[in-house]
Amino acid sequence: MAGDSQDPHAAASLYEQQLPLAAKTSPSTQPSLDLILLGLGKDGYTASFFPGTAVQRDQQRVIAVTPSSKDPPTRLTMTLGVINRASVILFLVTGASKAQVVKAILDPKTEAERQLLAALVAPE
Repeated sequence: MAGDSQDPHAAASLYEQQLPLAAKTSPSTQPSLDLILLGLGKDGYTASFFPGTAVQRDQQRVIAVTPSSKDPPTRLTMTLGVINRASVILFLVTGASKAQVVKAILDPKTEAERQLLAALVAPE
């Protein structure tokens, strides 16, 4: 993904064309990947899904351009529709500062914890 492109929408479109070829799926079919490796932010974000953006609800696109509250301010990401179709999804999380958010995602007690963006990763 050319996330640092001067034209993020063109970069997203190009990657949407390349991904089905790499995944050996028809261009008219959403790709199904074998493995996706994700990180986790201290505030529960993942895959450049940030609070207040609609990208996490997008089930039509494969790649989305999303605004970020952190640098870089514009990012490319796979949508949840693609992520949740993967055969295996792994989170690599390090640091004691993330322990509470991991606990909240794995065992949510409140509606706010159930709505953490990483909690929306729910493989089919």
